[in-house]
Amino acid sequence: MTREQVTREGKMSLRVALLVTLFTMFTHTVKSPGQEPDGSLQTLTRSRSYQELINRTLGELPPTVFQKCPALVSSGSTVTVIEPVSFAKSGNPNAGSWKQAFPVSGCGNDTVLHLYFTATADEKINAIVGLPGSTHADLTLQRGGVKEAQMGAMGAKNVAKDCKHFDVRNTKFESYGLADPATPDPGPGNRFRPWWETWTMIGCGQIVDLPINFVPDATGTTIVVGPGTVSALQVATPIQPK
Repeated sequence: MTREQVTREGKMSLRVALLVTLFTMFTHTVKSPGQEPDGSLQTLTRSRSYQELINRTLGELPPTVFQKCPALVSSGSTVTVIEPVSFAKSGNPNAGSWKQAFPVSGCGNDTVLHLYFTATADEKINAIVGLPGSTHADLTLQRGGVKEAQMGAMGAKNVAKDCKHFDVRNTKFESYGLADPATPDPGPGNRFRPWWETWTMIGCGQIVDLPINFVPDATGTTIVVGPGTVSALQVATPIQPK
């Protein structure tokens, strides 16, 4: 079990096109709660160095999670400001954090890829890959959830005993409230609103779907992994571009 508080985030939208690992930015107005509309963050996300950082960071993903083929496309991306971003006179960010979500499809594993960025006082940007899909867990909860999900996948019925590693192929937010044990949604006004998700794990030629409960309270969030459903890995045929 892992406990941590859930982070509040502001949101803004930015359109992009994705072709294999080359990201080309289009011009759009950027608006975000808590973010000054001076265009600095929008300009940053269009820069070549930022695009190269995206490509390097996505390169860390295993092919079972981020499949590449000629038909790979992305309809756009969403940039979410987590902590207000400030910029130095040089034009480089020197504080703040944000994440960028890229929906991808066409290569057999349609999902949403998430990158998290943090600007440092020396005007550098640190980037890491979050879990794919629609999880509502922040990075801290994701780290804790991965540990629990790994154990859940390895312990699932019919999984080979010598299989010692699973990647998170996708995550799906199911609903607020819990399915098992049955717990009604207390509503958006409740600060301790529980929710559950399905995490799809992949390893050793098998896929394991795990139900995962997130239960916040005054001390943090408890993560509970339920019994997994195992299926054989079936490689989908990539969609050919018309």
